[in-house]
Amino acid sequence: MRSPTVFVALLALSTCVFGTGWDGQQMVNRPDADTAEGQPCIALDSAGCPWIDWDRNCTDTTMLYTRWQGSRWDEQSGAGANAPGVAVRLRPSICFDSRGRAWLAWHNVHSNDRRDIAACHWDDSLWTPEQHVSPPESTDRYFAPKVSCGGGQVWCVWYGGPSDGLPYSVFASRWDSLKGSWTPETRVSPPDSNHHWWCDVAVDSVGTPHVVWCTHPLYTVFYSYFDGQQWVEPIPVNDTTQVTASPWASPRIVIDRTGVMHLCFTGARVGASHRDIFYTRNDVSGWAPCQMVTRDSLYDEWYSDIAANRPDNVWVVWNRQNEGSDQFRVYASHWDGTAWSFEQRLDDTTSYYDFDPVVCLDDDGYPWVVWSGTTYGATDDVYYNRYMSHGSLVGGPHGACGRAFTLAVTSPARHGIRFSFSIAQNGRVGLVVYDVLGRCIKRVVDGVLPAGQHSAVWNRRMADGEPAPAGAYIGRLDAAGCVAKCRFTLVSD
Repeated sequence: MRSPTVFVALLALSTCVFGTGWDGQQMVNRPDADTAEGQPCIALDSAGCPWIDWDRNCTDTTMLYTRWQGSRWDEQSGAGANAPGVAVRLRPSICFDSRGRAWLAWHNVHSNDRRDIAACHWDDSLWTPEQHVSPPESTDRYFAPKVSCGGGQVWCVWYGGPSDGLPYSVFASRWDSLKGSWTPETRVSPPDSNHHWWCDVAVDSVGTPHVVWCTHPLYTVFYSYFDGQQWVEPIPVNDTTQVTASPWASPRIVIDRTGVMHLCFTGARVGASHRDIFYTRNDVSGWAPCQMVTRDSLYDEWYSDIAANRPDNVWVVWNRQNEGSDQFRVYASHWDGTAWSFEQRLDDTTSYYDFDPVVCLDDDGYPWVVWSGTTYGATDDVYYNRYMSHGSLVGGPHGACGRAFTLAVTSPARHGIRFSFSIAQNGRVGLVVYDVLGRCIKRVVDGVLPAGQHSAVWNRRMADGEPAPAGAYIGRLDAAGCVAKCRFTLVSD
C-alpha cells in the first residue's frame, strides 16, 4: 500500500547559529584544599556583569562572592556580616533590583540547630548587615530561600515548619523600603497536612510575585501569585495522569522580557522508572502541557534551573546521575520556540560530582552556568561555563558553527525523505523532524558521528509507525552547540 504522503517542496538551507559554543569548565573560587565551596547562585548587574555567591558548604559562617571583570573573576570576598550564634550559612540566592542593588538571601543554621532566613543587600560599595526575613523569635526550621526583584519590589520565599517534624509550608515576605525591613511572613501554600517545599519566586514588571513549589504526596507542582491582598488559590501545573513531580522536584520559574512565565522541574512520565526534566510555560492561556526536556535516557535527572529572555530563547540546565555510580554531570538544552536542542554536557573530567547548576542570560541572551563540583581526592569547588557569542571564540574547545555546519533536504528518497548535512567535528549529533507546533515526529539521527558530510533518510513515518500526515515539517540538526534547520512540506497523493 502506498504511503498517503509524498514529498513536493524543498526550502532553502537555513543555518541558525546561536554562538560558537561553550567555553569549557573553569574554576570560580580560589583553590583551597581544606575548605568546601558549594551551592552557588548567579545574577547579572545593570552593567551586564555576572555576580556569583556561594557558601562554604557547612565548614564556615562566611559566604563568598565575586564579580566578572571582563576577562576574569574578581578576588573573592565575604558577603554579609557575621551574626552572633550563627554556625553556618547555606543556600544563597541573589537578584538585582532596578536601582542596581544586589539582594542576597540565605538560611542560617544556629548552634542549637535552629534555622532561619536572613538577607542583606549591596549598598554601593559594601554589603549591609544581615536582617531577619523569617520571624526571629520562631522556633521553626526554615530552608532554601529564593529572592527575586521586579517592578520596584523585592520578594523572598522559603519553606519550613516545626522543628520536630513535618509538614512544611511555603512562606513569603516583601522588602518594605519605607521601613527598611522585611514585612511579616505570609503563608503561600494551604495550611493542610501535605508537605509543601522546594519553592521559587519570580517578580514581574509591576512587582507581582509568582511562586511555585512541589507538594508531597500529591506529586504536584503548584503555582500561586499575590493579588495585592492575598495569595490566590494554588493552581496545579502538571497533570498527574501524565507527569508526576518528584518529591524534591525543585521547580524553578522565570519571567521573560515579554511577560511569559517559564518553569522547569524534575518529574517522571506515568509508568516510567526514572526521572526526567520537564518544562512548561504560562501566557494568557494558562499553563501549557508539560514537555520533556531530557531525552528519556536510562539515567536519573536531578536539580534543574531555567533562564529566558524571550519565548524563543529559553535555557534549562540540570544534573544527571550516571546509572550505578556516584557521578553527577551537568547538562544544558535550549528552546528556540520550536523544539529543545540536543542536550550538551557542560562539565569535563576535572570533577566527578557536579551538582546544583544554576543559569542566567547575558544581555545578548547567551547563558552563564555555575555549579559546585568535587574533584578526585579533593573538596568541593565552584565552577562555571558560558556560551560564547558568535565571533568571540573561533575554533575554540567546542568548535565553531560556520560554513562547515549545514543541513538541507536534498531530494526525496525511494522510501523516504533524504537529509544531507555536514558537521565540523566528531561528536554527538541529533537530527529530529518536528511539526510546526514543535511536536517531535521522529528522531532520524541520535548518536556519535565523525566530522564531514553525512546523509540520513526519514521514512515519512512517525515515532509510533503511522504515516506522517500532510503538512509542513521542520528538520533540526544539533551538534557541538550549533543548530541548523530546514523546512519542507508533505502533501497527499
